Amino acid sequence: MGKYADIKSRKFIKLLKWLSRKKPVELSAGGKHNLAITCIHTGEKYPIACSHNLMNKHIVEHFKEWLVQRELCTEKEFDDHL
Repeated sequence: MGKYADIKSRKFIKLLKWLSRKKPVELSAGGKHNLAITCIHTGEKYPIACSHNLMNKHIVEHFKEWLVQRELCTEKEFDDHL
């Protein structure tokens, strides 16, 4: 951990929109959280609270690990679009 720095929510939302267009995931309203990413293959949801101006680096790192474990995105693709 610690590879990523805090990033602006706007930039993170752009990454989420790119993922929903290019990868097998859906972006939707997340209930208590602002957004949720749903894996189409497994149906698993990942809630994302992005109402603040900055996204914590640990949240970004954990989300990347979630994507890589489900083979939705590679680390290089994630880094290139972040």
